[in-house]
Amino acid sequence: MDIPSAYQAGYEKARALNPQLAARYVEHTVIDDPVADTAIEALAVLRQKDAHRFIHAGMEQDSATLAAGPPELRDFFEQIEAMPTWFDPDSVYPGCRAFHNYSDLFIPAFFVVTLQNTASLISKAFYTTGRVLTEHGLRRIRQNTRHFIEIMLPGALERQGDGWKLSVRIRLVHARVRWLIRISGDWDESVYGAPLSGAHLALASANFSATMLHQATQLGARLDDEARASFMQIWRYASWLIGTPDALLFEGDEAKTHELYRIARVCEPPPGEEAAVIANALVTALPHLAGLAEPAAQRAMVTHTYRVSRALLGHDIADQLQFPRQQTTGLLTWMRWKRWLIIILNRLAPRMAEKWRGNNFAFLLDASRIGDFSYQLPDYLEAEKTSPW
Repeated sequence: MDIPSAYQAGYEKARALNPQLAARYVEHTVIDDPVADTAIEALAVLRQKDAHRFIHAGMEQDSATLAAGPPELRDFFEQIEAMPTWFDPDSVYPGCRAFHNYSDLFIPAFFVVTLQNTASLISKAFYTTGRVLTEHGLRRIRQNTRHFIEIMLPGALERQGDGWKLSVRIRLVHARVRWLIRISGDWDESVYGAPLSGAHLALASANFSATMLHQATQLGARLDDEARASFMQIWRYASWLIGTPDALLFEGDEAKTHELYRIARVCEPPPGEEAAVIANALVTALPHLAGLAEPAAQRAMVTHTYRVSRALLGHDIADQLQFPRQQTTGLLTWMRWKRWLIIILNRLAPRMAEKWRGNNFAFLLDASRIGDFSYQLPDYLEAEKTSPW
């Protein structure tokens, strides 16, 4: 294999743990998304207004308008139009119920696995855009949260569901960012592999599925096998729509997906300054996302977020991301006990518990408030220059 130089040291270590999976992961560091990339290249020669019109037509199944667009875009939508035979729409219900029953635990787990993604070369691609580090950063966090909420709603991943459309939109955004990075000339693929590679899509998918389940459990979620398997299938299909290679989806098997993250973590180079900048920017953005105006409340949320994140990520990753040193002994145990008390409250005072759950879900909805989402794509790599999207 022609391994990008940034991965060579990690690959040698990972081979000692799981040689087949290590090889499969690094093979995909140089693989992009040919179908989506070809569509984006074809759209690049059009006016932005026309490109967005054709994307909108594809999303909304307006075949007449789409027919006037590039054939490469039609090919893209044809490839993903039909639901894969392995996905059963009815299989999502246990996973959706688990999410809504434990939304207060999936909220921090979702945020922490987002931080976990930054501890890889994924962060380098997004650092290049500068989006997280500008006033556009909150919108990106809201967009990601909106996507998470949407795919966890029954029916959202069916063809006309918002979860389906947002997943495909993410895929096209990734392809557009990949194209912008490549034409910038500031990315050396012999060193870093393809920007937003198939390996990185798989790493993010593993974190948003198996790792999130693990962390929600650490925080006190009690999920049976049916709910866990359903949650994995939801993310398997969403990840497939986003463009994650089949070879790294493992049929939605939780144990195999968790092993992928373990090996990918070893293959990836240690997080550098770019990862630390993005991770800390995400943490400090949370109070603004929550609408907290009082400085004391903002500081308290940031401090608590750093502490919970360190407890879930582990000291090694937290130190590499330059998080403040904090004592975390007993924190997760205390949080589990707190959640179990809520379960007891649900039995003794179900109306009060329902209100408490509703308040938590309301926070999640507020955090995902972006207005009407569009299918616009970035027109410049730098966030300061690009039009709103």
